[in-house]
Amino acid sequence: MMLRERLTSRFLTSAPAVLARLIAVGALLLTPAAVGQSTALLDKLNEPWKRLSETSRSSTRLFSAYLDMTAPPAEVGPDFNHTTIYPGMENWDAVKSWAAENGNMGKTLIDVQACEVLGVHYGTDGVDPRFVERGLVALIAPNGDLTRTQFPYLKAIETISAYATAEMYRLCEEGKFDEAFKVGVANLRVLRQACDAQMYDEKFAAMTLLAEAMSVHRDVLYAYRLKLPLELVRGLSMKEYPFLKPRDDQRLKRIAMPEGDLWLATELLASVFDDGGQVDGEKFSKTFSEMQARSAPMTGFGAVKRWERVAGVHGSLEASTVKLNAIYDDWWRRWRMRGYDPLMSLPTELSVVNPVKYAGVVFSARDIEELFGLRRRLVAEFCGLVVGCGVTAYRAQYEDWPKAVKMAYTQFFPKRFDFDPYDREYGAMKYEYLGSRTRGIETATDRVEISECLLYARNGDNTFNDATQHLEAGQSGDFVLWPPIRAVLRGQGQ
Repeated sequence: MMLRERLTSRFLTSAPAVLARLIAVGALLLTPAAVGQSTALLDKLNEPWKRLSETSRSSTRLFSAYLDMTAPPAEVGPDFNHTTIYPGMENWDAVKSWAAENGNMGKTLIDVQACEVLGVHYGTDGVDPRFVERGLVALIAPNGDLTRTQFPYLKAIETISAYATAEMYRLCEEGKFDEAFKVGVANLRVLRQACDAQMYDEKFAAMTLLAEAMSVHRDVLYAYRLKLPLELVRGLSMKEYPFLKPRDDQRLKRIAMPEGDLWLATELLASVFDDGGQVDGEKFSKTFSEMQARSAPMTGFGAVKRWERVAGVHGSLEASTVKLNAIYDDWWRRWRMRGYDPLMSLPTELSVVNPVKYAGVVFSARDIEELFGLRRRLVAEFCGLVVGCGVTAYRAQYEDWPKAVKMAYTQFFPKRFDFDPYDREYGAMKYEYLGSRTRGIETATDRVEISECLLYARNGDNTFNDATQHLEAGQSGDFVLWPPIRAVLRGQGQ
């Protein structure tokens, strides 16, 4: 059970646990803790980008092209995004036309795909005024509010990825498969660049978009599997997909943990202590009660008084900073470990911190545990894409699916990508040749019948369950990666 869940349980069963409940709410709110207009902190956040040349950062060229894009036929969001676009969808003609009239974005994606990072500048100083006006910025403490950060540029990244999907399908429908995958792979590489952002919210959004975009590529491969040229598919599985970013491996170990949140949390804590390193009661209670009220308005009544009581027993700035650094040191160690290292089962530093004496620390620190699960899902999507593409290349060569996945090793995809991130022994995914037989699989929305072949990973329960139930990064069932369930449900490629 995570810290906020344990604290919530304590609140429900004992009166003294009210403060713990407030902390639980605060842990959900901070996204991440921000600093006013701290020039030093902005410089620290931007310092990695300053070490790179302008040509190594893609954001300026990408955002310039975005400014020239026409509006999509629907607002990008839950109902219209890169996972909902496909030929046959409602309003496909309008989506197809939108993709066709924005070819410059496709060219820009291809041009910037070799950049090292997206490199969006933190703050607005020195940023193109057009970018500021259109929200293509990363805002740290907007309007001097120490408890807020905003990353409105992520909307543009989501829109660009929706465009890339529409353009892939448009070109595939015209039989222009090479051009389609050039745009699609370039989009994956740009999303991979975005995964190296400094802040948790940016990184979580970018990793989610990349995982989804990889699933879209599986949809496209499946939909056109009988038409795609052998050399194109083999080139994708051997050269393009495995090397989205130089030096990445099948475990995507080079995606770094977000460090910026620690610097922001340090600044926030410092702002509520006096020059002697002791809690400034007024600032402390005002800051954290307002954060609590924004997160859960119904718990805000009397919050100032409660936070004033906490201020009276809170640890010093020095002790709080030690605790904060210990929490992030623990996250860093875990981030570098293998997913099922025995040490990963030990309680985290955040989970054992005193929730009253260090209430400000718990409110300021960012619980990144969910990011570990997202990285595991991303690895499954990544490896599933490479293997799915590899067996598709095998089929293009031999006009049948491999009887065993090892038959496609080396010639059609690198063996190391047959890797299951949900396996405690770090083994392979499961592949089954079905031929004319069918397998029924329950999904979140419907039951599907699968034939030809089947590739799936374990899920959160770490065991194979014969793929009778498909759940995307769930705690039960299996994670079916080929054929892509979404494409099968739509009837694509039939």
